[in-house]
Amino acid sequence: MRALITSALLLVFGFSSHAQSFEVVGSGKVFTGKVGEKVAAEIPIRNLTNKPIQIVIRRLDKVIGTSQSTYICWGEDCLNKDDDQIPLSKRISAQEVSQKFVSTLEAGLVPGISSVKYLIYNRDNPSDAIEYEVNYTIEEAVDEKFLYESEEIQLKEIYPNPVSEFAVLNYNLKDENVNAEIVLHNVLGSIIGRYDLIPFESKLKIITEDFNPGVYFYTLYIDGDGVTTHKIVIRK
Repeated sequence: MRALITSALLLVFGFSSHAQSFEVVGSGKVFTGKVGEKVAAEIPIRNLTNKPIQIVIRRLDKVIGTSQSTYICWGEDCLNKDDDQIPLSKRISAQEVSQKFVSTLEAGLVPGISSVKYLIYNRDNPSDAIEYEVNYTIEEAVDEKFLYESEEIQLKEIYPNPVSEFAVLNYNLKDENVNAEIVLHNVLGSIIGRYDLIPFESKLKIITEDFNPGVYFYTLYIDGDGVTTHKIVIRK
């Protein structure tokens, strides 16, 4: 009898010592967004223990479109899109549900389904781990109102915004005799790019990957006169 009790206690202890110290809350959710948007997937993590734990988050894989990018955020701190792991472990207090882990997808230019897989584990016990996949569905953007409209031109808002590699501006130049251009300048007013709007075309692509991150402005000029100005944010 004593041997049976001892064996049972060892079995219980074995299970409890390997019990999961945390869990992902609400697994299975699909995050949706529109073309050109930034989709922030908040992933709540619950500490199941009565003491603080330190977790590590690593990106294992991503299945995304060529015009898309994805990056990890912890609270307000976001990593570069090429960084696969949060550099330092993160503390979650006893019984706390932390909502600081965010998997962000810049949705790009084409609708479709995307996914990013993560490994989340306890720093002090790496075998205490969860593989978690974040799924996104990106839909066509609803036709929006024009940002600027006149007898000569119709201009839509630039996207994506913020932008990392390139941005797209849709337009309709109704008068082919008009000289229209987009001028990109920094917060000091210095011009860093000029882009002609070509008649019979409808899309302008602005490459931004060589620009420094920060706040910029783009102005529509018609026959040399600036008619509307808007902000664009470039990030890496």
